[in-house]
Amino acid sequence: MEIDAGSDAVCAAGRPQPAIDRTLRGAARIDAAITANVRLVRSRPGAEPELAARVAAGRLSVVGARYELTSQRVRGIR
Repeated sequence: MEIDAGSDAVCAAGRPQPAIDRTLRGAARIDAAITANVRLVRSRPGAEPELAARVAAGRLSVVGARYELTSQRVRGIR
């Protein structure tokens, strides 16, 4: 299943689908897939009522980040 480059999530029957932009090639495709995966995983706690309530109340923050092997740095993903 292909997704649009700007899409953060694609689900079928409640199951996550690969977040791959097939219009990209090489390192750009890998980078985009990793970033899309971080966004997908970060969005999941919002589906849990207890966690969603804590986020809404400001008692919990869910952040996405990726570790860059080459620079050994953590980069936040919005």
